[in-house]
Amino acid sequence: MKRFKNGMIILMLTGLMSTMMSCSKNNTLEGDTNVDFAQVGQSTSVYINVSGTPLPGTSIKVINNTEGVVTYSASVNTKAYPADLIKLLLENLPTALAYYNPKDFTYSISPTGIMDLQFKLKITTEGIQNYLVNGEPWTVRYADGVGTKYEVETKTGETLTAEVTEKTGKDDWSYGFMMIKTSKVEYVAPEEDKVIKKVNYRVNHKFGLVYLKAEFRNGKVAEVDLM
Repeated sequence: MKRFKNGMIILMLTGLMSTMMSCSKNNTLEGDTNVDFAQVGQSTSVYINVSGTPLPGTSIKVINNTEGVVTYSASVNTKAYPADLIKLLLENLPTALAYYNPKDFTYSISPTGIMDLQFKLKITTEGIQNYLVNGEPWTVRYADGVGTKYEVETKTGETLTAEVTEKTGKDDWSYGFMMIKTSKVEYVAPEEDKVIKKVNYRVNHKFGLVYLKAEFRNGKVAEVDLM
């Protein structure tokens, strides 16, 4: 996983990770857990743009890896970001978290404006698994083809569905100074989600999550590159 950002990250994480699993509800994730970008000490740079405005970058760091269950941590100075954006984040974040009911995801903001967050993912050479929707495993696999659907249930029994909509098999996605192959996954949130409208993201078998775009109910659009 290479590139990420701040508090908006949190919102996007809940939404984005509102986007990973298997239609048959077969949530086992196999593959080798010895993945380069998931080793303890590895950092992912995060670059974000909100509705056309570039924002200061940040990074997330791997602080633990137990048999592929990876703990990420980040600290962000919210005072470095527009006050209206942080206000919007703090107003909407509790609503998003209440809807998705994530597991192994925590955040706090100090009196000085430092936001600390941690979350866990299971990462193998086969794909990525998260527990950000009702604590249930939601898995995306790099090898899945176009048309593959991923489903998970919310705490109220709603089924959330995402789908692989693009996979060219060609090195046609810009990643730093190189071109890489990616799979594009899209998720349209139900009306019951009062914060997130739509999410699409791209994954690569070598670098994991490399791009995320989230459209919010308030009209804002956030794009994140991870490198």
